[in-house]
Amino acid sequence: MKRDQARSLLEQALAELVSARGHLDFSYRQIEGLPGSLAGATEKQLESVEAFTGRFARSVDLLVNKVLRSLDRMELYPEGTLLDSIHRAEKRGLVGGADELREMKDVRNMIAHDYAGAKAAEIFVWCREQKPVFDAICERAVAHAEQILSASS
Repeated sequence: MKRDQARSLLEQALAELVSARGHLDFSYRQIEGLPGSLAGATEKQLESVEAFTGRFARSVDLLVNKVLRSLDRMELYPEGTLLDSIHRAEKRGLVGGADELREMKDVRNMIAHDYAGAKAAEIFVWCREQKPVFDAICERAVAHAEQILSASS
């Protein structure tokens, strides 16, 4: 892949992540005060919970599948597995440990396959607790990406 293409993909991935995180932040504000058990939640509140967890899942996907892989391309790493990208993120200092992102991807899969909402409360609590961790990872990833982009100008 040519350097200009890799740069363009990284810039696009960053823009998508910024947009997705804006939507995630909006949803987070909607569910902040809800009890973790979701006991007594109205349909409108449950809809907000579903929007929040879905947006969390999509934001994790964008970070891992687009931003981290685009960073790998810009830094001329060979195309590898998703796990390779996650381990490189750890080596770059973007995450405290590869397990953080692996767990987020696992929960993302739970969100995608919890059709009946059987684990909605558990997933909701986990996502709400992990949002600050995710935000910090995103901030480090964006800062690293911007540094790479400015160095390649």
